[in-house]
Amino acid sequence: MLPNWNYDAYAQTGKVLYQEVYRNDFSKTRILRAMDVVPNGFGGLSTSRVGANVPVCRSETTGADPNCRPYNIWSLGGVTQDALDYLQTPGLQNGYTSQQVVSGTVSSDLGAYGVRVPLAKNGVGVLVGVEQRKETLVLETDTAFSTFDLAGQGGPTIGVKGSLYVDEYFGEVRVPLIEGKPFADQLSVSTSYRYSDYSTHKKTNTYGLGTEWAPVKLARIRGSYQHAVRHANVQELFQPQGNNLFGMGQDPCGASPTATFAQCQRSGITTIYDPVTNPTGQYGNPILTNVAGQYNFLQGGNTDLKPEIADSYTLGLVFQPTRNLTGTVDWWVIKVDDVISNAPPSTLLTSCLSTGQFCNLIQRDSIGTLWAQPSGKVIAINENLGGYNTNGIDFGVNYAIPMAASGTVALSFLGTWLNKWEFEPIKGQGKFDCAGFFGPQCSQAKGPLPTWRHKVRATWATPWDVQMAVTWRHIHRIANETTSSNPLLASSTPDTDRELAARNYLDIAASWNISKNFLVRAGINNVFDKDPPIVSNTLADPAIFGNGNTFPQLYDTLGRLVFVNAVAKF
Repeated sequence: MLPNWNYDAYAQTGKVLYQEVYRNDFSKTRILRAMDVVPNGFGGLSTSRVGANVPVCRSETTGADPNCRPYNIWSLGGVTQDALDYLQTPGLQNGYTSQQVVSGTVSSDLGAYGVRVPLAKNGVGVLVGVEQRKETLVLETDTAFSTFDLAGQGGPTIGVKGSLYVDEYFGEVRVPLIEGKPFADQLSVSTSYRYSDYSTHKKTNTYGLGTEWAPVKLARIRGSYQHAVRHANVQELFQPQGNNLFGMGQDPCGASPTATFAQCQRSGITTIYDPVTNPTGQYGNPILTNVAGQYNFLQGGNTDLKPEIADSYTLGLVFQPTRNLTGTVDWWVIKVDDVISNAPPSTLLTSCLSTGQFCNLIQRDSIGTLWAQPSGKVIAINENLGGYNTNGIDFGVNYAIPMAASGTVALSFLGTWLNKWEFEPIKGQGKFDCAGFFGPQCSQAKGPLPTWRHKVRATWATPWDVQMAVTWRHIHRIANETTSSNPLLASSTPDTDRELAARNYLDIAASWNISKNFLVRAGINNVFDKDPPIVSNTLADPAIFGNGNTFPQLYDTLGRLVFVNAVAKF
């Protein structure tokens, strides 16, 4: 080994197994048979299981399905255990994800060889490395899942198998320029580069540049630029195509239509509904709107996906005016292009109605709906879409107050101001700002986006090895995207769904180091049992990062949570 050089190499392998048995769902094929009931002996066909004129399945009398039992939902107590045993069927699926990684790096401080800038005390630092990764996804499903025979599913679950390989070569360099000089206690630059060669024949380059300048010891300015690339993962590449569900309120062509008949014709509507003269008509027909607020879209992978590209800029200040006070302020800008995702189905439908574009992706079924039959759907497989352009400021402050014999009280503040989260779902089809909004169109912006949120914490560290803390969490109000002034978002909004009101949570916690081997913690999160804001199920559909009429990834949905735990070391 060469002196003053560090070597590091490792290999790892991991495999996560997945197995699911989905019980007590109904078979749609069996439902149809169990509700097609005739009197035993009807048409001269009969079964010896019961007497004449007793209700039986037609498929039992014909011999097509001797196990069928009538499913009587029309009278109280009419559903028998035999019928349930016949209808209920399990769904089985299993598979695994695996990853193998081999990596190695070599690093050194070249100052040992005299490689340094004349005004710096420390030498140039370098690191180079190589890495190889293999990721594999396998999912196998039974007939019930793959044929969409289970009544409680949003679409078929189809098996998938695929692998992704990548070879990478990377390096980093840090160069101290000035150290210990007037107005330049420290000035340094750093740069990094990574080359990636994927098995999909995609080759990418990632690189960055950063700098730090401390004119005095108590303050430092830092900035960076990063050009980052994300290749599609195995799921995005190889996911089989099949129907899934997306959330949308009323179909614009349904009852009390918000689109004209001419616009709806672009989406496949052919006739006008009239309850008297044309009850099977489509335009204005209430059946076009699913009361559950769920509609079909075709999802699936795409092996032709290009990598996502992101450019990010940061500029920050780190300060420590006194020994007990430190703070940071960081301004950031992130721009992402060629985002890998499926276009929001509601956006495709809106674009078709308003501009006539993407109408080939809107496929209505024989009665004009996008939900009643599997053939009614919006085609929205994975594509390279538009992108994001977001910026904001992060704040952080820490202050310690010594209290002599009583210990120390520490105050901390972390806050984020989101100035903009501009989203372009489809290139060239318009942009809208999702900062401060939630809803189906902004769902690709990863759920509700408050313009302000913060956490304030006070901690008392006592001389008796006891720590006590109080935390205040705040999330600013978030409006429904339909209240935006942007015409791509603006729409009528029910009063109950206009906003997610601001939320404030108070948490308390304490810990006691009884000895160096034993620690006890206890606390209460959400002391005042504050409920999360509630909206209709359409807006909190899992497809737009919600569930249970709210958004559990953002708000406290458990209510008051009391916890106690102990840690023992032996």
